[in-house]
Amino acid sequence: MSIFDDIPRDDHEPPLPDETQFSYLNRSGRPEAARVREQVDAWFAAYAETHRAVLVSRFRSTIDDQHRSAFFELFLYHFLLARGCKIVVIEPKLEHTDKSPDFLVENGKGERFYVEAVQASGLSNQEVAARARLNTALSAIDISPSPLHFLDLKVTGLPTKPLSIKKLKTALTSWIASLPSDETARQAAPFVWEEHGAKIQLTAWTRSRPGEKGRAIGVRRSPATRIDPSQEIRPALKKKASRYGKLDHPYLVALNGLSTHHRESAVTEALFGTPYVEISKGPNGEEIVRDLNRPDGIWYGPPNGQPRNTRLSGVLALMKIDPWNFASKTGLLIPNPWAEKPLPEIGLGIAEWTVVGDELKRKDGKPMHELIGLPAAWPEE
Repeated sequence: MSIFDDIPRDDHEPPLPDETQFSYLNRSGRPEAARVREQVDAWFAAYAETHRAVLVSRFRSTIDDQHRSAFFELFLYHFLLARGCKIVVIEPKLEHTDKSPDFLVENGKGERFYVEAVQASGLSNQEVAARARLNTALSAIDISPSPLHFLDLKVTGLPTKPLSIKKLKTALTSWIASLPSDETARQAAPFVWEEHGAKIQLTAWTRSRPGEKGRAIGVRRSPATRIDPSQEIRPALKKKASRYGKLDHPYLVALNGLSTHHRESAVTEALFGTPYVEISKGPNGEEIVRDLNRPDGIWYGPPNGQPRNTRLSGVLALMKIDPWNFASKTGLLIPNPWAEKPLPEIGLGIAEWTVVGDELKRKDGKPMHELIGLPAAWPEE
């Protein structure tokens, strides 16, 4: 039985700005969407029945964070199985706390370890809510009738309260109706809407095919911002590092970095500290250059670069895993060289840092589609 609705699916367009991820996957008529739904259904059918209903409910959530989180757990479950591991218990009970990690796992040698999933979006709850309010307004603009013109959108700021959608649409309809029907529309005064800290500005140009059905917004522009990916990832890892206290088995956190600028290097910086270069003079006046890390990492911290959070045995770093694209992704396993309980050999097949003496050395791995057994272009044909 499918977890998706039994509905007609004839829309092949991209999702609307305010559309939830499950809603789009559920209704899309694209062939790729059908393949994703088929794969998700098969994975849920093979998931432990005692925990399936709760995970399905989260996957179908209208809150994207819940949807993504549920899929990431489903993906981890089947990835571990595909790599020869056994899921001993889902949400195993611990004697010293009422909290439960996601899985107790056993490798091929019978060695056990806990796995906990976490996401890093780089956004606070307030920013998530503000973006949702903005996207509601942008969706209203995008579906507004504009048969003669495409709209060029520029947004600055995020709204602290819901925008007045009805008033916005009334003003926008009037502005679109006033636009010249020829190329001089580009020189027309822009449409500007400012409310609750957000500013929406629109200009227009004529469509090459007037009257063609389609969305109103042709171009979207966003202001440049300064980004520090490792600082976005740190809070998610720090929160999980000591969540379950002292455990009887090694503890692995699987991270899903959701931002488009999250990279493996951001995870290693979050764990081992921010890299910097120290330049000094030697006894004979020669220049000495050393690559160092500041003591601001999850595993390498104050006061002077001392090991900490040693109960966290390792991190499985994955980037932007979702139902559509997981097959094209790669992963990186990073062991904690100071772990109280070192990770056993898992054999995930992904890239991995290994401890060699006092150094960590990288061993390359395979892409997910090979490790899980899907075509390289999946969900494309």
